[in-house]
Amino acid sequence: MRNMLDIKLIRENPEMVKRNLERRSNPELLSMLDALLENDRIWRQKLTELNNLRKERNQITVEIAKAKKRGENIDHILLKAQEIDEKIADLERQVGTYEENVRYYLMRLPNLLHDSVPTGKRELDNVVVRTWGEIRRFDFPIKDHIDLGLGLGILDVERAGKISGARFFYLKGAGVLLDLALINFALEELIKKGFVAVEPPFLMRRKPYEGVIALSDFEENLYKIENEDLYLIATSEHPI
Repeated sequence: MRNMLDIKLIRENPEMVKRNLERRSNPELLSMLDALLENDRIWRQKLTELNNLRKERNQITVEIAKAKKRGENIDHILLKAQEIDEKIADLERQVGTYEENVRYYLMRLPNLLHDSVPTGKRELDNVVVRTWGEIRRFDFPIKDHIDLGLGLGILDVERAGKISGARFFYLKGAGVLLDLALINFALEELIKKGFVAVEPPFLMRRKPYEGVIALSDFEENLYKIENEDLYLIATSEHPI
């Protein structure tokens, strides 16, 4: 399941959570936090009312049984029991609604930032924590993978653009072999280290998907089979 913030942590430390969310420079998150706290407050209040009514209903059930044994008229007690049943049904609906609201906002709040994470709004505000290897210097202009691929004749972006649009490409010839070789190399190296290769299902049902991501936030960007409860996964991490 998707790792959500602990509601108990938020209840007990709302200001700390608020200060942490402020570092993300996203006002919408602060609004979500306020909505979460308000819905959680009402949910707990309604739940207490519901439990008290259920307790009262149980007491009335005992009272009805005793009155029947004594041969007393129980019409007024039955009327009271009916009124309580109606209140219980209404409160159960409300409790369910507020509980779902709490879950909705919990699913959308991000994890708390570690104190070591720098606060910033741009890529330039990032801090280099560590580097690996030595940066190589060249005495000639460096080509990116697109230029290299076109020069080697292993990429065709022009034709792919006509067929599929921008950012698509045909990988061909040695490019395909190179791609497969890199995949196999990575698999072999990881298997040597004890990892197990897994090829997951490419489609997921809604309920388990909601346990992984805030599905309603990304639903418009996911491919779905019409009239079927199946979504094309965005990454293999999701079904795993």
